[in-house]
Amino acid sequence: MKKIYFVLVAIILTVMSFAQTTSEIGKIALSVIIPENIDGLNISQLSKLDTKIAQIVTVSGLAASGYNTNFVIYPKFAINESNVVEGGMQNITAVNAELTLFIKQVDNNMLFSTISKSLKGSGSSKELAVTNAISKITTTDPEFKTFIETGKSKIIQYYESKCSEIIKKADTYVKMQQYEQALGLLMSVPEEVPSCYNQIQGKAIETYKAYQTQRCAEQIQLAKTTLAANDYFGTLNILSEIDPSAICFKEAQTIAKSAETKVDVEEKKQWDFQMKQYSDAVSLEKQRIQAIKEIAVSYYKSQPTSINYNYIVR
Repeated sequence: MKKIYFVLVAIILTVMSFAQTTSEIGKIALSVIIPENIDGLNISQLSKLDTKIAQIVTVSGLAASGYNTNFVIYPKFAINESNVVEGGMQNITAVNAELTLFIKQVDNNMLFSTISKSLKGSGSSKELAVTNAISKITTTDPEFKTFIETGKSKIIQYYESKCSEIIKKADTYVKMQQYEQALGLLMSVPEEVPSCYNQIQGKAIETYKAYQTQRCAEQIQLAKTTLAANDYFGTLNILSEIDPSAICFKEAQTIAKSAETKVDVEEKKQWDFQMKQYSDAVSLEKQRIQAIKEIAVSYYKSQPTSINYNYIVR
């Protein structure tokens, strides 16, 4: 049996693609950036280093990747000494290395926190010795936690100082009818900054309503075309995307009456449930927030995500 999945976003396929990532919205995240090459490290070792850094971040309670890559954590790895120790059945190579981690804001190239750790490793070859040194990185080291907390604190301070500027910039996007970009910017503010996060929630709802109004004519026309093709299921799906605040909502309801009598019992039941949600202010607010998150994630997913490591470390 066909089922109708009601959502308040522009494209249903977009929702399904990014539904797993909306939990990132409102959370401070540090995107782990690893260079394509570091002298003395092979691809496998770079991958292990990437994993270790991600674990350091997550152990400290932050996300190791985010839909918005404005804040990053990246390493410098240096092999300071390498010696071959003779003895036994085979020679052993011992290395002394240093791992340095940095937390930066990409937009302004501002350094927020840094830490250096000495590492030692050994193995039957230099390659295995380096791999051994990387494996000895203790992700639960309290000093790493302090390093992350310092970066987190400065990120919070950044948003507190830039809150009015972020809202003003979002207003500019709204005036240009760049609603997705405005919502993406607003939803980049983390919950850990309540003084700003509470302000942007209202602004995000306001922007979302304007976004819905902009899309009204397009959605109504599409619904009429779908209804004319006797696709009643598809018609209700399209109409379910129109927010009650939109200027075309009443017209949408009129069109829906022509379709809802021609769908099966289960589909009609789901449509009625959605209409009930619209009449409940709390449920409607939750749906709007969820839709806003989907739009924000979709916007950032559509943007280039590659970051030049050399630019960051300059």
